[in-house]
Amino acid sequence: MKKYLYGTFCLLIFIAFFSCTEDKFLVKSPDGKNTIHLILGEDGSLLYNITRDNTILVPNSAIGVNSSDEGHTFTDCLTFVEVISNKINETYNLPTGKVKVYHNKCNEKIYKFKNKNGNIINIECRAYNDGIAFRYTFDKEGDITIVSEKTNFNFPANITSWVMDYKDDYEKYYPKRTFSEIQDSVLAYPALLNINDKWILLSEANVFNHPATRLTKKAGDGLLQVAFPEDSFTISNKYESPWRTFIIGDKLATIVESVLVENLNPPSVIEDMSWIEPGIAVFPWWGDYLANSYIDTLKMYVDMAAEMNWQWIEFDVSLVGSPFRTSKLWETTSWLKDFTDYARSKGIKVYGWDEIEVLKTKEGRDHVYGKYRNLGIQGIKIDYLNSDKLYAMQFREDAMKDAIDYGLLVSFHGETMPRGQHRKYPNLMTLEAVKGAEYYTFVDTPPTPEHNCTLPFTRNVLGSMDYTPVTFTRRKENPRITTYAHELALPFIFESGWVAMADKPKAYLESPAKEVLKKIKCTWDETILIDGYPGEFVCMARRHGNEWHLAAINAGTERTVRVKLDFLNEGTYTFKVYEDDPASPIDNIKIREITASDGQELEFRLIPNGGFCTIIQ
Repeated sequence: MKKYLYGTFCLLIFIAFFSCTEDKFLVKSPDGKNTIHLILGEDGSLLYNITRDNTILVPNSAIGVNSSDEGHTFTDCLTFVEVISNKINETYNLPTGKVKVYHNKCNEKIYKFKNKNGNIINIECRAYNDGIAFRYTFDKEGDITIVSEKTNFNFPANITSWVMDYKDDYEKYYPKRTFSEIQDSVLAYPALLNINDKWILLSEANVFNHPATRLTKKAGDGLLQVAFPEDSFTISNKYESPWRTFIIGDKLATIVESVLVENLNPPSVIEDMSWIEPGIAVFPWWGDYLANSYIDTLKMYVDMAAEMNWQWIEFDVSLVGSPFRTSKLWETTSWLKDFTDYARSKGIKVYGWDEIEVLKTKEGRDHVYGKYRNLGIQGIKIDYLNSDKLYAMQFREDAMKDAIDYGLLVSFHGETMPRGQHRKYPNLMTLEAVKGAEYYTFVDTPPTPEHNCTLPFTRNVLGSMDYTPVTFTRRKENPRITTYAHELALPFIFESGWVAMADKPKAYLESPAKEVLKKIKCTWDETILIDGYPGEFVCMARRHGNEWHLAAINAGTERTVRVKLDFLNEGTYTFKVYEDDPASPIDNIKIREITASDGQELEFRLIPNGGFCTIIQ
């Protein structure tokens, strides 16, 4: 009997010890559904896995960092030192994004491990109700040369994905593929994955003083490896990797509505953000390559913006006298101040455009930014960055930081994927990193309805997207196949701090949808995914004050979208719906008036490649 009791006691002690050991390396989300688990192997190497509701989503995968200095390589021979536990619960406001008030709530554990040289690496793990994130940090006096990350994601080969083949301007499609269909490839973030009826959006966040990374994949398996855009890079004194981010949900709404990427970035460096004014802009270049060379043409666009109740004009100052590449002619053109004064007299603000080459140095930025300030130009689009390397990421931060001193808002084109940096630099209005309406002007593959219906689940989740939407004119280079109503719905579906409306004045001023075009917004109090599936259709509702902007776009087959108005306050509402005209869907719309009450379910018919939009208030 004593022997039996002793054996039972030992078993209980073993179970208790094992449980404590396991819990020590486990981080759970506040709701207990999402977990990240670290596993320390006998050789001192580390693995991790990620589960939701006890279902494994990311099987055991490697973590670690290699530097050129063996003393600061952390891939094996690691021993556990201690863990620091924190609970984060904060709110903050930003002038752009899918919500007005951001809520950052998670459980965090910082694990300290020592390598055989006695140096310490911190592995910071956070568990949110909508995802998981981890990163590495360590200190070293002097230079640190990082060679690679060991980090990988060991997914099954049979999962379904929507992920872009890498291109340095991120202007490609997100094809639907199983991992087994993807051969030896370099892939770009984000990667949308469907695993065991759960959804994951894989990306990274808080990329400062570090290259932006990409993913490599070999044919025949599901393993994704974090890869750098350069063989190595050198920084000083402190290493902070990007956060490896996994937005996780049972439904796609969790992916679309998440602000996880912003939450993993540092707080704003701008205390008073009252001068930051997002808005709807006009974009003359799309309709007339030489529009920026003539003051009368630009004034016509300003007049249109004023009549449409829009707030900005993009004036590509470096294209004065040149349709495509930068020229310095603007610096000696006499009418620029006359034009900006004219725009101001109409209540329209101006942002400019230039290439990275003239802005790479502090002296170059001070020169251009100073001239902008003297001309009354209040923002800048910086183009042709086309790099994820360390120097390019450092340039982006310097450009945003220096712009604050001149009261300038910023946009980047020829650009990498957003990684939440607009939390730290809220003067960042938008980024390109998308195959947008610009491609209708190129002899290249244009945006497709399927592409448009994928972006809300991939690219636009991560931050503002400068798609330059609502192109009613059918360009001869690449005539659109989306319907008129589909185009009209895009500024409701896509989020951007600057919404650059690309078409000619006539297209908007004579539009049958002029009334609703005058009411479009670009700042949102909340965002709701009503329904949708990547590449097929999407229906969203966004709130601006007491207005709900409701829209849907479709690709492929005809379908009916059902919308329950349970997001409305109690009451009865009458509103106009702008939808496809089956008789002439490419060039016209149908407008009908609806009266409905909160909680009522409405049905909207979407024709192939069609859409609808409405504003309820």
